Amino acid sequence: MTFNLNRRDLFRYTAALGGLVVAGGAIGAGRAQAETGEGAITPMVHIAPDGAIKILYPNSEMGQGVDTSIPMMFAEEMDADYDRVTVAAMPLMLTRDAEGRMAWKVVPQGAGGSTSVTDAWTSVRRLGATTRALFLEAAAKRWGVAADSLKTEPSVVVNPADGARLSYGELAGEADKVTLPEGFEPTLKSRAEWRIIGRSRKPAAHRNIVTGKAVFGLDATYPGAKVAVIARSPYLDGFVEELEDSAARAVPGVVDIIAMPRPDLDKNYTYLAAGVAVIADSFWAAKKGRDALKITWNKGPYASESTESFDAHCDTLLAGTGQVVRDDGNVDSAKAADGVRVFSRRYRQPFVSHAQLEVQNAIAHVESDKATVIGPFQSPAGASRAANALTGLDRLSIKVEITRLGGGFGRRLTSDHAAEAVYLSKESGLPIKVVWTREDDLSHDFYRPAGHHELVAGFDASGQMVSWQHRLASASKYYRRDNVTPEQMFAAEMYVDDFPAGLVPNLRHEYFSATSGMPRGSWRAPAHVANAFAIQSFLNEVADELGEDPLALRLRLLGEGRELPYGQHGGPVFDTGRLRGVLEAAAKLASWGKEMPEGHAQGIAGHFTFGGYCAQVAEIERFPDGSFKVHRVYAAIDVGTVINPAGVIKQVEGGINDGLSAAFGQEIRVEGGSVLTQNFDTYPLLRMVDAPAEVFTTIIDNDKNPSGMGEMSIPVIAPAVTAALARAGGPLIRHLPVYAKVNEGVVKARTA
Repeated sequence: MTFNLNRRDLFRYTAALGGLVVAGGAIGAGRAQAETGEGAITPMVHIAPDGAIKILYPNSEMGQGVDTSIPMMFAEEMDADYDRVTVAAMPLMLTRDAEGRMAWKVVPQGAGGSTSVTDAWTSVRRLGATTRALFLEAAAKRWGVAADSLKTEPSVVVNPADGARLSYGELAGEADKVTLPEGFEPTLKSRAEWRIIGRSRKPAAHRNIVTGKAVFGLDATYPGAKVAVIARSPYLDGFVEELEDSAARAVPGVVDIIAMPRPDLDKNYTYLAAGVAVIADSFWAAKKGRDALKITWNKGPYASESTESFDAHCDTLLAGTGQVVRDDGNVDSAKAADGVRVFSRRYRQPFVSHAQLEVQNAIAHVESDKATVIGPFQSPAGASRAANALTGLDRLSIKVEITRLGGGFGRRLTSDHAAEAVYLSKESGLPIKVVWTREDDLSHDFYRPAGHHELVAGFDASGQMVSWQHRLASASKYYRRDNVTPEQMFAAEMYVDDFPAGLVPNLRHEYFSATSGMPRGSWRAPAHVANAFAIQSFLNEVADELGEDPLALRLRLLGEGRELPYGQHGGPVFDTGRLRGVLEAAAKLASWGKEMPEGHAQGIAGHFTFGGYCAQVAEIERFPDGSFKVHRVYAAIDVGTVINPAGVIKQVEGGINDGLSAAFGQEIRVEGGSVLTQNFDTYPLLRMVDAPAEVFTTIIDNDKNPSGMGEMSIPVIAPAVTAALARAGGPLIRHLPVYAKVNEGVVKARTA
């Protein structure tokens, strides 16, 4: 999808319902906020005559705070009175460019990979600055003075010559008639002028959330919509062989039953699995109808897959030779040189589920010439593409509305829930709301890829690292992705420019593509979580073997600060100085190396993720019975320019808890080609007693362009904790989840 806005098209403005509406995008008539979603364009901001301001945020809000940070950017450059600002979600806005390709009509939309703030940083601020220019021009015309002789204060234009003042509300009806000069370029504020960016703000929707007024996908309604509950194949890529549905049809409230064929195994998923949908007047009737179905399932091509068979498969792959995807210097010669000590370890990451607290759901109404799709989507454009693929309708005739998401974490980047609703609406002729159960959600996910990592490093007699190998056997999330060749499967799992690439003369990355029927997708910082656990754990173990402090080893390997080329997401450079900076800051915050009581210890880790840098020191206590408790985590974060410091701190804390939740007890287990892990009794979320009692965060603010904050604190928490556990006399944890070691009697969950 393209985003091509020229100077003349970039900004439009129109008066509607007595207010000023500003939007970016293609030429055409604008609509006021009161008609959001009804016309061809949705405004970015609406200013009412009384001075009230409503800013529409374009990115899906799932708790990461873009409903606050992005309006803060706009309001800063607009010079708005932020106390008068309210916010609302922007529905998907698409157009076609001159070549007929789909393009963003206002600004890029969607949320994933911590890109929302980065994508909005320039475009949204330019829109805000242009809005400010409109009011300056309008006031200049009224007063008969030059616009550059005026200035603004929050939501007011001021004439310094005589002190005259006009509010934005008073000028709204005139500002819409202003024509900005040909070649106009908005002037952005300097950092010294900021009064909104960099100041902590509460989440825009916090009051609605705690009072139950926030509208999540499950809360959304649509006139006449029926509820659909689907019996999906319990077997990986299985399908329906026989169906007896008479008992289900007899359930009061059941309206229809529709079989859903297995998706094409050679193409990317539309909806996830073959199944049978029960459509009813209510969720309860639909679920009772589903329970009454009698289905004989074909077990499909993966009927013999299990967790144990997949682990054995990865081990077998690592015994051979894989695809070398980066090869610097001569690793084999470096390892074989006299005096070189070679260290080798293997680490395991399991399949994990997103387990968002709001289960999957979506509403769709397909009509002869148009369609409406409503729901919690990280990729509203993906929902639009899915609806187009299933109906053939022009994408400009498909209206997509985004509710608040009750968690996303990468799961809702895939729009299979939208596709299910669209398919069933098309087949039934009814507006449909698809609702999943918790069991549906855990057993039919796009799971984080599982894999085995083998790390090998060589150190010479002086302690210098002379070689590094990272060998990974995993089930790539690019499985069944359109236009991805087998040779490209590694790219989603192994970031070849990650540390220590560029810092060691002999380096080799080797990938083994493992076969599995498990659907795979993005799970919070995708490959960084798996890779950081392996790499950072390995560094901690090597430091112990060398008799060197693990912080000192990292700093020595990083050396002096410099920028290295980084070709993956988050580039174009990796700054060793910024990673060094967060490591030193976290260590200082934690008083790294301080004397600790018996059974207490600290562990450290740091990583570069999606353009941001995070380091953490975890402080734990190990008890005589083998259980342990994470008492404190000290975190340092560098994500460039900080929009909302309070939001950054919340994301650090939330990421730490989610990272611990996954690392401690979460694993999706498979047997006989079927997912065994069905609910939270076997897939435990972090309990309060296991959460850190205290989290201390220091933010390193600078003048770099901002990166997102959604994922940065996730990758480093697990290796920091497992390192601390080992230093406290516990076991070396190389296979996650941690509490899998309960069965071996060496680690126990700490319970109340």
